[in-house]
Amino acid sequence: MKKFLSYVGIFSLSLILLAGGIEYMLRQVPNPLAYKRCLLEKNTLNLKTLIIGSSVVNCSINPVFLSDSTYNLAISGEWFRFNQALLEKHIDKMPSLKFVIWGICFHSLWTDDCEEVDESSLINHKIYMDITREEDYFHNVELPYLGSLALRKWSKYYIQRKPTVFCDSLGLDHSYDHIYKSARWLEDIPRMVRNQHKPILADKDSKLYQSNICRMHKVAELCHKRGIHLYLVMPPVHPEYYRLADKKQLELIRKAVAEVVSCWDNVSSHEYFDDCRFTDDDFYDGNHLNSDIGAKKFSTILKNDLSVAGYN
Repeated sequence: MKKFLSYVGIFSLSLILLAGGIEYMLRQVPNPLAYKRCLLEKNTLNLKTLIIGSSVVNCSINPVFLSDSTYNLAISGEWFRFNQALLEKHIDKMPSLKFVIWGICFHSLWTDDCEEVDESSLINHKIYMDITREEDYFHNVELPYLGSLALRKWSKYYIQRKPTVFCDSLGLDHSYDHIYKSARWLEDIPRMVRNQHKPILADKDSKLYQSNICRMHKVAELCHKRGIHLYLVMPPVHPEYYRLADKKQLELIRKAVAEVVSCWDNVSSHEYFDDCRFTDDDFYDGNHLNSDIGAKKFSTILKNDLSVAGYN
């Protein structure tokens, strides 16, 4: 019996050491959250314009074409919960901050980084950005909670030797460059529209919609108290996406944005959803501009429009 228990103990210890080794190796894998946290902390004192939001601005607003000291801190799959948390954590450490550009997409107001929806987002923000919204000790470790997702990340970097970060020195995500565009991107638009309409159908009592409007007000207030102008920006979608998109959903987005703009004199909105100046060559897929051709065009247009609203 003692021999058996000894074997069990050795085996268990081996598993714990193996898991600990993999967990350590996972932390060494470059990732966009850690990269953008480093970018933010490195430029905290001189940062004048901060871009936040999800993938629709992560790939479409190139700081090169905006004013000096502009950084794109938007992260794919990051929604209002963590957009707000990022600002709350860092805004008072940025004495030069004058402008915040906040990207909004068709399903932003019905999506959330919460434990029931996306636990991986909570864990990654806790570990790599030191931002938490739902305190849980196990959010400090990847392997036990993320399992196969963590192992795929480990394999991609250590076995397949594939890149895991495509961001440039200003934060633009070049994994959306036109050369990476799927050959079937146009055919995939109807499915994308259906999938991005599902969140509003799930929010039957509009509770999440109202919660996200509340978050918008809190961010507006946060900026207002510090004399910072907040630009709510809705990047273009492909004409076919816009044609198929639910118009009630569009009306609710406009209603929410208009409410925030009317309440705060430091907030302005800029909608480009159906902007006809963008062609197939500018898009990565139905809901994203590509990060080279499309981002250059959009960023140039955006700077001109924001300048009218006081941006310099």
